Amino acid sequence: MNPPTLDPIADFIQKGGRIVKLQQTIPVTGPEVLDYLVSCGLSANYSPGSSRLYLFKGRVLSLRKLIKLANEHRLEQQLPPFVARI
Repeated sequence: MNPPTLDPIADFIQKGGRIVKLQQTIPVTGPEVLDYLVSCGLSANYSPGSSRLYLFKGRVLSLRKLIKLANEHRLEQQLPPFVARI
């Protein structure tokens, strides 16, 4: 067993590790995701009586699931993914 090097990154790479550049994300709000989906020709809207739930094809979705749906379309268009703006 070799002793660890003083440089942990060099040690990581020497052991076969890879460094991958993370993809830039776009922070969005619920209304921004809805606007994007509508621009894609998809019908999505707020769930009646709730400002935190959304309707898509008869299903009630959280913002997290709505963003996941939008990101599937963004991946096809080779666009950076959305993340919820906090």
